[in-house]
Amino acid sequence: MQTGLLHLHGFLPFIFLLLMLVVLVQNFLVWKSDKAFTRSLARQNRIAVVLTHLQVTIGLIILFVYRRQLILDMGNLTSNKAIRETYLEHPVIMIIAAVLITIGSAKSKRGTTDAEKAKSVVVWFGSALVLIAYAMPWEKFLTRAGA
Repeated sequence: MQTGLLHLHGFLPFIFLLLMLVVLVQNFLVWKSDKAFTRSLARQNRIAVVLTHLQVTIGLIILFVYRRQLILDMGNLTSNKAIRETYLEHPVIMIIAAVLITIGSAKSKRGTTDAEKAKSVVVWFGSALVLIAYAMPWEKFLTRAGA
């Protein structure tokens, strides 16, 4: 089970990052032009939110079920840079990014015009994507991409 979750947690970012880029570009075009905020775009936004929540949930399961001992050893967790980045900073920043994406989705649903809806997605999802790019373990991610 642990291996499957680790593989899923390592594979989903490929789909997630691609979808986030598509969603951001499409929402930006709606925001800055006369294009309509379509049901298809709203569906893509929802899929991005669902993938975000799925990725965070899988990560938290891995963290609290399979890596619990590392978290409980706070002295080692905070003193070792690699462990701190992987098991403290990465999860906290990703949770914050998921919250930003969720807020953006909720604000988008409450928007009165198509431009307002799209702007909410661009601002909130874009902010979250910056945090994700900062906290992403790129060396592991790129190694998986080349394998």
